[in-house]
Amino acid sequence: MRQTCAPGKPFLAWIARSLLAMACASAVGLASTPGSSHRLPQTVAQCSLPLFFEGTPAPLNTPASFVARGPNYHFNITPAGVDILLRKPEVNASAASIQRRDSYPVSHAPARLVRMSFPGGNSQAALAGTGEMEGKVNYLLGSDPAGWRSKVSIFAGVRVSGLYPGIDLTYYGNNRQIEYDFAIAPKADPSAIALRFEGIEKLAVSSDGELIIGMGDAELRQHRPVLYQLVKGVRREVSGGYVLKDAHTATFALGPYDHDLPLVIDPVFSYSTYFGGNAGDTGLSIKVDSVGSVYLAGETLSTQFPASSSGNPFQPRLHGGTTTGDAFVAKLDSTGSNLVYFTYLGGSGDDGAYDLAIDAAGNAFLAGFTESPDFPTKNAIFPHINGVLDPKFQIYPAEAFVTEVNPEGSALVYSTYLGGNGSDVASAIAVDSSGYVYVAGYTFSTNFPVVNAYQTQLAGNDDVFVSKLAPDGRSLVYSTYLGGVSIDEAEGIAADSAGYAYVAGYTASTNFPVTAGAWSSSLNGSGAGVTVYDAFLTKLAPNGRGLIYSTYFGGSQNDYGYRVAVDGSGSAYLVGATQSPEFAHTNSFGLTSGNSTNAVNFDAFFTKFAVNGKPEYSAMFGGTDNDAAWDVALDPVGRAFVVGITLSTNFPVVNPFDLFRRANSGGKDVFVVGFETNAAPVLYSGYLGGGGNDYGYAIAVDSEANAYISGMTFSGAFPTKTGAFQSALSGSSDTFVAKIRLFDPMLNVALAGDTFQISWPATAPDYFLQSTADLAQPEVWSDVGQPPVLSAGQYRVSIPATNTSVLFRLQRR
Repeated sequence: MRQTCAPGKPFLAWIARSLLAMACASAVGLASTPGSSHRLPQTVAQCSLPLFFEGTPAPLNTPASFVARGPNYHFNITPAGVDILLRKPEVNASAASIQRRDSYPVSHAPARLVRMSFPGGNSQAALAGTGEMEGKVNYLLGSDPAGWRSKVSIFAGVRVSGLYPGIDLTYYGNNRQIEYDFAIAPKADPSAIALRFEGIEKLAVSSDGELIIGMGDAELRQHRPVLYQLVKGVRREVSGGYVLKDAHTATFALGPYDHDLPLVIDPVFSYSTYFGGNAGDTGLSIKVDSVGSVYLAGETLSTQFPASSSGNPFQPRLHGGTTTGDAFVAKLDSTGSNLVYFTYLGGSGDDGAYDLAIDAAGNAFLAGFTESPDFPTKNAIFPHINGVLDPKFQIYPAEAFVTEVNPEGSALVYSTYLGGNGSDVASAIAVDSSGYVYVAGYTFSTNFPVVNAYQTQLAGNDDVFVSKLAPDGRSLVYSTYLGGVSIDEAEGIAADSAGYAYVAGYTASTNFPVTAGAWSSSLNGSGAGVTVYDAFLTKLAPNGRGLIYSTYFGGSQNDYGYRVAVDGSGSAYLVGATQSPEFAHTNSFGLTSGNSTNAVNFDAFFTKFAVNGKPEYSAMFGGTDNDAAWDVALDPVGRAFVVGITLSTNFPVVNPFDLFRRANSGGKDVFVVGFETNAAPVLYSGYLGGGGNDYGYAIAVDSEANAYISGMTFSGAFPTKTGAFQSALSGSSDTFVAKIRLFDPMLNVALAGDTFQISWPATAPDYFLQSTADLAQPEVWSDVGQPPVLSAGQYRVSIPATNTSVLFRLQRR
């Protein structure tokens, strides 16, 4: 299919330049058959794909209808009006949203349906595509060819003829927004036109003449209409604009014009989104095993991921989805340069993995969301999607999933849906030493599955859910709601060896479940009608029926809890973002001025909670712009490592080295901070990123305090090391992986009979063994020729014992 950047109508050029851009539909994504492997050239991707319209399948043609799709919207056009399905969009690269899920390029937020109709119009008006475009769209989705559609024609516009007497309506795409014109024939009455909106909370006309359609905390804007007539080939503007008829209906008021000539009214729909491109990849979770192998999970739109060269993947091809594509899980060896396996995980709809856990055997456990009715399941508690298909848009509400993948990435151990009749999203997953799996997220479902529940009913807008699965994945130990009258969402979960679950997130409920003696028993903040969030931390009993402790955590402004980790003694470590100037903190480093003088910006926080659920220490840190801590990981002695995102140009930098930068390289940069035990002192802190936007989402730590970081980068110059697995950006966005070593590895020497056993950790594959007879100057070190053997998490070399003195050392390559 030819991709061009249409300039639009000349008389609209000045207004199009003033609009916010709406993400256009990905023609390549829709037109490709499964398994195809082509990517838009970068120049084409930057100028955006042309928006197009297609006729719906025959069973829905009652009457005829057309659709236009994009990553965060669906338009369904009938003679009677337009159904507009909107998803919560990804923030613009320069925006400062600090909520974790708002930074994900995903579609799991519940869809919002707005309906625009034309009161008094002809609901049986003729509807036809205009300007047929080159190429066809093929839908080869699912395993049943009876459901496939091929060679579907696409059009540049849609015309509704005779909507009102003498009045036609035309929809078309101009650059990256849908626009529509009313064409009024001579002597026709433009006052007959009315626009009615359903599914909204507010309708208003701004001082600039824009029509503002309010939907909770979001707005849809139609810019001030352009009205004109052509008089002897010369365009003559006509005064006028929107007028409200009632709380849901707008009409047009016009100044004087020649009723014997045609009149054109040209409003503009504008919806701002940001996703990334044709082949975006996002790493959202990272884990490391005892030998230093790295596991990654996230979501991908790429058809050219290196699946075919990585053993025997369970799912070697992208199966579908236009917004997030498929979930993925991958494993790299301890060098970070060899791919052990990569597999897609998904169905014909959008899917994404938000978190990952691993067990001692190398099985990977994933949790996230799916909109696919054919998501792969095995040994499933719930083998079928529980939501109901929207018949108009052919979309299922998001549903949580839990999947275990075998150590080779070649097969599923089990995989199940987990949800009810509304939207459900699994944000976090953990596995304990006995193999029990813990999943947390949020649900809008009134019939989310409950078993041995602490709370059996949905209490508010959406509630946290917490579910514990048996080691074989075939039954629920418990599954419970957790929430109050407003918004409650879990973003993190951890589990200890005794089976207790630690759940973190944020809440706007004044009656979120808290325990007696909680550090904070009430929602902080003030202001009638203003939604204020607090972080929360809750510890559940192993049977799920009791709360060991549960507390709010925050100040007078918004506070968000994200990931949580737990140490061997049962202390919990929480990270997040705070907007509260009086947020409780016992120490800090560098700047804390991001919100000390300006309650708009956020700072990151890192807090340790003692076994009784009370804060033991808390650090707040950041610069003068927004900063948020997304994830935390612990080493065996209690050092904590935190990753996040900063927009600040003065984020505190401590002991920068190697790839760390002292200054912000782009709009958003990754930050990484290493805290010594008890959060003092700071081991290191620095920026990591390139010239584009970079997102640090996940961190893991091995037994040697080496930190492994992952996330998403849009930067073409993200810093890499020599010998990197992939040294250049391959799509519009890529996952990144980085390892930060804190200490040189320890060399162990033991005598076993007449043999020296020399060993060092498997997490140090970039070191080799050398020896010398003495330290006399000049020192002469020689490589030990015997290659090391990897066994039980150690590199081992066996050397015959002699009476000669020999010294050994490890040298980094």
